[in-house]
Parts: sequence; structure tokens; C-alpha cells
Amino acid sequence: MKVIDRVKNILENLPETKDSDKRLLLAYWEQQGLCLNASQRERFMTHCTVAESITRARRELRAEFPASEAVDIERFDKYIEYKHNGAVSWLND
Repeated sequence: MKVIDRVKNILENLPETKDSDKRLLLAYWEQQGLCLNASQRERFMTHCTVAESITRARRELRAEFPASEAVDIERFDKYIEYKHNGAVSWLND
């Protein structure tokens, strides 16, 4: 199942996730086997930074802290795969 299909399923079945990215992340990760108790879920909801904010900060620091050559090659290979499979329509323009 693709990520977008999993997210759609969660949004359809857990309406409270429509209003909270943190709730959506938690529901998604729980479906993938992340098992948190009630106090850990509460801590996540009240104290943890949303994953997108962390990855956005990493992207901003990419020039200062570049990925390894192996990761760059892997990312490029995925880009080519997605481009040729039409997964991202704007890549084919």
C-alpha cells in the first residue's frame, strides 16, 4: 500500500486526524507497529516537534551537513525511477 493510500485510509476512519498532523503521524506510525502507552502518546502530542519541521530544518542545513555520497546516489536513483514511472507528473515536463 502506498503512503498516500494509508494516509487516506486514516483520514477516512479517524476524523480527528484531519485537524492534527501530530494525530495523523501517530496513527500512521501506530499502524506500522509503533506501540506507545497512553503517557507516551500524551508526551508526543504535547512536547514533540512535528516530523515535517525536523526534516525541513535538515533540508535547510543540507549545504552545511551534506548526506553521504551513497545516500546522494540512492536519492538520484529514486528520482530517475519516479521520473520514468510517471509517479511525479511535473518531472516529465
